[in-house]
Amino acid sequence: MKRDIYQIDAFADAPFSGNPAAVVPLESWLDEALMQNIAMENNLAETAFIVPTDDPAHWHLRWFTPACEVPLCGHATFASGAAIMTHIHPHLETVRFTTKSGPLTVRREGAGFVIDLPAGAPQNWAMPAKAAQALGVPIMASAISTYPFVVLHNEQAVRTLDPRKALAAAHLAHACDELVVCAPGDGDVDFVLRFFAPGVGVDEDPVTGSALTYISPYWAKHLGKTRMKAWQASPRGGFIDIDVRGDRVHLGGGARVYLRGTIYV
Repeated sequence: MKRDIYQIDAFADAPFSGNPAAVVPLESWLDEALMQNIAMENNLAETAFIVPTDDPAHWHLRWFTPACEVPLCGHATFASGAAIMTHIHPHLETVRFTTKSGPLTVRREGAGFVIDLPAGAPQNWAMPAKAAQALGVPIMASAISTYPFVVLHNEQAVRTLDPRKALAAAHLAHACDELVVCAPGDGDVDFVLRFFAPGVGVDEDPVTGSALTYISPYWAKHLGKTRMKAWQASPRGGFIDIDVRGDRVHLGGGARVYLRGTIYV
């Protein structure tokens, strides 16, 4: 069996930046075990599988980490839209996906793309004392919106955070074994973040659309603005343009095609 594959860096403004995702177009769904094995073989944070409908602008979409299927992935949805509008149907301006998290859309905007995702609803949450101790840095605030997240004092505290301590804190913070660490930006961006997700087999994700949808409403309220720019301070890093629109969050950025090829399974 042969299938096309695209590897696209989502939210990337330079080579080897942003978050790489594999996109595998299918004619119909493969066996789940086979899709999981393909994602494991790709060894990227996410592999997206897309299945067309009779409408070239409408596709079905599922996401797999190397360890499991997940209910939502922003950057792999972004990459899927970019793959379709760049290579498969380059005449399209918008693509919509049917997913386990409801309808999602990606549209072309200038030289980049914008994804429309459901907004999170941050709730009060206290970081457990053992998790805070494991993190090893002062916490200014904490909340939860599917993922738990903590706010540190400044951008430098996020950038220099020891990932080993963050992973230990993620294990202790919540049953999902996931943790977002964020802080106000020092000037060039409104806020910065890092995302640790050992619970789904991703120690540190480079740029995380789902995490941004969950924490952007918090920062919109905290900063008193709905249009923001964020920097995910992972080793690869990526800039994201954010527009909070009620119960939706629009995330914009660049997409760079790194690889186009064929897999044999």
